[in-house]
Amino acid sequence: MAKKKDDFDIEDVEKKENKLVSTIITIVVILIWIAIIAILIKLDVGEFGTKITPIFKDVPVINKILPENTSEKTENDEDYPYKSLGDAISYIKELEVQLADKQKNNGKLKNKNEDLQKEVDRLKVFENNQKEFESLKKQFSEEVVFGEDAIDYENYMKYYESISPDVAKELYEEAVDRYACNEAYMEQADAYARMEPDAAAAIFIEMTGDLDIVINLLKCMKSADRAEIIGAISEVDPNYAGKLTKLIVP
Repeated sequence: MAKKKDDFDIEDVEKKENKLVSTIITIVVILIWIAIIAILIKLDVGEFGTKITPIFKDVPVINKILPENTSEKTENDEDYPYKSLGDAISYIKELEVQLADKQKNNGKLKNKNEDLQKEVDRLKVFENNQKEFESLKKQFSEEVVFGEDAIDYENYMKYYESISPDVAKELYEEAVDRYACNEAYMEQADAYARMEPDAAAAIFIEMTGDLDIVINLLKCMKSADRAEIIGAISEVDPNYAGKLTKLIVP
């Protein structure tokens, strides 16, 4: 009995030892396969490592066996849309050329704007001088023709036809009207012209029954004096002022 018991114990020990050996062998085989797979991934055999890099690149431990070049390439591809460093440098140079062209064009536009502004300022001065000249010219013409020391209007009528059309037309019409006035009307018209416009207007309003006299007196005045008196009349009797204006116009 004791012998049989010893035999059973030996068999149990052998079974346990065989089971342990099998387990160890299995683990070793698994480790070997894991090592082989890790080597294949690391060496990127068949681009296997490249394919799984996007999946496991952020997984701790596992990302250590990923191909280094592939990992760097993936990160670079995400950050820079260039196939090579040369392409990136070429693109940078192209941008520098474009920037230089834009700066050059901006400089030209700025200089052009400055030149245009200078020209505008110059023309404004010329325009102001021209306006002042025309004003003085008209004032001088009026003084020469209608001033106290002016000579006979007839001597200037031909001259008016040769000067500036606008000024000539205005002065010529006034000269013709005043030339047609007799001496009596001229003296009386000058007297009314020297009065205050309101005072002269009040007198003419009272002369509504003598329109011919009022019209002749107004025609013998300077246009500026006539306008002031008619303006004063319009403030009191606009209809009468309008009637006088129509009768004065040739």
